Amino acid sequence: MNPSRSATRDVIIASAIAGCAIAIPALWLVLTGNNIGRAAFDSIVYHERVIRTMVVEYPAFDLRNPLTTTTPGYHIILATVGRLISDSATALRLTSVVIGTAFVCLVAGWCARRRGVLDGTLLALPLACSLYVLGSAAWLLPDDLAWLLIAVVLMLCCRVESGRSWLALASIALFALVFVRQIQIWVAAPIWVAAWCGANQGPRRVITAILATLPAFALLGAFILLWHGLVPPRFQTSVTGFNIATPAFVLLQYALMIVGFLPWLAPAIVRSWSIHRRTMLLAAIVGLLLAAVPATTTLQDAGRFTGWWGPLGSVPSIAGHTNPIFLVLSPLGAALLTASFLGLPTRTRAIFSVATIAFIVASSATFFSWQRYHEPYVLLSLAMISALQQSSSEQSPKVGWKILCVGAISVVLAMITLRGLVGDSIDPNELPAVEHRIPSETFPANVNSPQT
Repeated sequence: MNPSRSATRDVIIASAIAGCAIAIPALWLVLTGNNIGRAAFDSIVYHERVIRTMVVEYPAFDLRNPLTTTTPGYHIILATVGRLISDSATALRLTSVVIGTAFVCLVAGWCARRRGVLDGTLLALPLACSLYVLGSAAWLLPDDLAWLLIAVVLMLCCRVESGRSWLALASIALFALVFVRQIQIWVAAPIWVAAWCGANQGPRRVITAILATLPAFALLGAFILLWHGLVPPRFQTSVTGFNIATPAFVLLQYALMIVGFLPWLAPAIVRSWSIHRRTMLLAAIVGLLLAAVPATTTLQDAGRFTGWWGPLGSVPSIAGHTNPIFLVLSPLGAALLTASFLGLPTRTRAIFSVATIAFIVASSATFFSWQRYHEPYVLLSLAMISALQQSSSEQSPKVGWKILCVGAISVVLAMITLRGLVGDSIDPNELPAVEHRIPSETFPANVNSPQT
């Protein structure tokens, strides 16, 4: 069979299977009117109200102080659907299902083109099982659209070509990304690195890349001027800040999630331990310092709660300051991630190293160290670097080993997802937190949001 036809077939099959893995449960949640869990709460109390307000205002949106911490790109898309097609809760949520499914399909297809249909499907499966990806697909949250655009930029950066078409497309995707979630401006960094490490290296190429990303920075600057801060005024006292425990927490998540990707990453890890042991040990030392210096105990008032912070809170701390689990898993995550990067070609190694560092820094620039801000990127980056690993046919992992590892982590993620969908249905009349309201502001009920 023609190799290009075979690759296209693999992309289609892997995308279809992985897409079904998220679309089927998301559709079930939508069509049964399920409104249980944190994603449902944020959707009904905040984002749906923003969207419905925009449907009424369309197209003259008042963006000075919206009921969302994010830039309004996602909400404008949903408001357009509500204005032109239907503003029912079901129609809006189905649009979100399409976005979430497209994200998982993109990852599966991209990995399948490089590794075949089985690997493409398996590498995307943990994303489909993640509560934070499924939740954004089943309810009205902007997260999946942001992760989709991040994936697009990273995939464009990984393209090996001497032209500038990838740069133009990446800069457009970055602009769209900042219009959806302003904190993701960090994605400009891998674009610059990809340009620097391209076929025609040199300062001129980097300057061109920086200029190409300026529209995204200008957009961010426009919103900062409009809001007099990084978020709308109503949220500036509750979410702004810097959480120095976030780097250690992200590395801990890498240590946990990398188990599912060991069939692809283990050869690089073993090889790096033999050849680059000092580099791995240095990374582990950095991870240890990041875990030891900041407080890593579970504490809601410090923004360290929900997700893995919950079960970690049951572990006795050291001097009321350090969770000992962090002293083990954060250095381990740093070392294993570094070893995995070392298994990549030089250019992609630089892209993902810089991207991950930039992501961690940006994620730290908020008061809340929440798993939902980190887990999708952790899974996305592990899937992509697994697909990009340099390996010979003799090193190709066995099918059973792949299924076992991915299956184990996917089952864990699916169990967490199921647990997050148990409880009482959110009341459509539920009001935002007091600190997020403006005096004399009224909040009409989301009458189209069914309860179960």
